Amino acid sequence: MSWILELVELIGKLKFHEIVYEFQQGIYLRNGRVLDTKKRKLTEEEKVHVESLESKLIDEYGLSSFLPFRRPKLPADYKTSWVTGLPLHKDRFSKILRRGFYLHIPFIDDIIKDSKQERVLNLANISVPTADKESKVVMVSCNIRYELEDLYKAYTAVHDYEVSLKDYTLSILAKHSRGKSFDEWRTPEVVSDLEDAVLDELRELVTEKWGLKVHKVYVTDNVACNIQRLMHEGIDGAKNTVNPAYTAPAG
Repeated sequence: MSWILELVELIGKLKFHEIVYEFQQGIYLRNGRVLDTKKRKLTEEEKVHVESLESKLIDEYGLSSFLPFRRPKLPADYKTSWVTGLPLHKDRFSKILRRGFYLHIPFIDDIIKDSKQERVLNLANISVPTADKESKVVMVSCNIRYELEDLYKAYTAVHDYEVSLKDYTLSILAKHSRGKSFDEWRTPEVVSDLEDAVLDELRELVTEKWGLKVHKVYVTDNVACNIQRLMHEGIDGAKNTVNPAYTAPAG
């Protein structure tokens, strides 16, 4: 009887359903492939659009072509309904699961969910040399305010979209931060232009290809740093230019 109890316990652990909440998106996988799922509700505009296209195709093929057990080859934008045999336009389907209750088969199917709420991603600092004759080092960082628009693209187009977004933004920030003097870094207009330049280049990739919507880039830090000077002068006995009252400990 022990094997029966183990089987009952295993079945109890299996999950046959998933709920996608209003603030989430989901994708449905079967044997590792993302499936197209039928939209549960179309807008009135979508409904009129797909029904007109489907009716036009039926008129072209003739209604008799869709009688039971007949499956004519349809254009790439259409699927055959397994219930009625009639053509269904691709706009009735989506790779993204919206809010709702979904059944799935354990071990074969999987449903991945993620939040579509706005997020703020805090990036690390980067060190940028200024263009002055006596170059200084400026520490620059920024925050990104963004949201997930297309879960399918975010999970299939790039590995770990949030880490990739962070690394890619830092690369763009570093590129656009070069060639500025220390006085330029103290000018609000320069910092504002930097934010806009990073935002524009960032959107070119992540909006269409990664399915992310970037709202704003905020440069949060651009202060002078004395790391290079301390390294050149030596730590022991060196005067701390950040805090002149500080004296390095003896020994």
